Amino acid sequence: MKALFRLLLPALLPLYAFAQVDTAAILHPAEDFVTVSVCVASPGEEMYSSLGHACLRLQCPSADLDYVYSYESEDATQKVLDFFAGKLKMLVLAIPTKMYVGHYAPEGRGVEEYTLNLPVRVKQRLWQQMDKRIAYAPVPYDYLNRGCALSVLRWLEEAIGKDSIEYAPWPEKYGRSRAEIVYDSIVNEWSCFSLATFVAGEVHKINIDNTRKVLLPTELIEVLQGAKAFGKPILTEGNHRSLLTARRSPQHAKVTPIMVAFVILFLSLLNLRLHNVWLRWAMLVPCLLIGTFVLCLVLFSALPCTQWSVLVVPFCPLPFIFWKWRRWWTLPFALVCVAWIVGIMLYPHRLADGTHLVLAAVMALCNIEIFMSKYKRKQI
Repeated sequence: MKALFRLLLPALLPLYAFAQVDTAAILHPAEDFVTVSVCVASPGEEMYSSLGHACLRLQCPSADLDYVYSYESEDATQKVLDFFAGKLKMLVLAIPTKMYVGHYAPEGRGVEEYTLNLPVRVKQRLWQQMDKRIAYAPVPYDYLNRGCALSVLRWLEEAIGKDSIEYAPWPEKYGRSRAEIVYDSIVNEWSCFSLATFVAGEVHKINIDNTRKVLLPTELIEVLQGAKAFGKPILTEGNHRSLLTARRSPQHAKVTPIMVAFVILFLSLLNLRLHNVWLRWAMLVPCLLIGTFVLCLVLFSALPCTQWSVLVVPFCPLPFIFWKWRRWWTLPFALVCVAWIVGIMLYPHRLADGTHLVLAAVMALCNIEIFMSKYKRKQI
């Protein structure tokens, strides 16, 4: 999700919406006194927007109030190092709806609105709770536990009461890990590869409550369409309209990461015969950059799902510190890479992108080539 901080200074203060409505309206509200909707922005081209975005829209026509409440972060593109270190901040903002929708227009993204069928007392309670939330201090950016879709679902559960919500039977896909659900929804292969590279930790847990797997805005809408509050459907088919029509959608990449990885793999196989030093390092450098990046996340980042990564094993750059003794460690390291590939392929739930498997094979081949080159020199 992209930050709107620079546009939203007036929206940082609590609204206290109901203080602006006459007392009679509050004591004897009509059903349309407050309207609650879920707004869903379509996915964007960038990795941070590849899942789309979900937020709550609250309207009070009698007070001429119309805001969306959304978890927003600081601009990650301006604070890249802070993002990867886990130091980025986020908070709930109340954003005028026109401003919020207009934010997506230049990107060609669409915004869909789904009006919820809730009792007026719940809608009032929800608005009061959201006004309190925008007064909270910023918190660390957490795409896993404070993701947009999951946050909206939790806000609704708190206002309605968990005991008053009845969910439909969960589809089969919720028997998978959160990683698999998220990866399968991303269209652009480079975004998927990038996400899989730095989110390879506890996000792969399966035995968690299904409501915690609702990370995608589209999944949120599906869940709400099958849910009931106080015995009545929360979302019906007729309560849907478009606030902004999408002009473009994410496209499949013409050159995908797996294509590039197979080219590198072919060159690595060729170099088993050529033993060209420059070609060797041209193959190794991309893999070592991945390994260095992942290792830094594991050691120094406070981002969720970076406390451990399966990618540390095949792409670990630490053995190359002992380059002088490469004759002794390259072959064992190659065997470790092969064992890792076999283990990942046998594991029943996806832990790595297919590109990572191919690049791990490149690491194995490069280490074998280094060993062979060193061994031949000793023979001579």
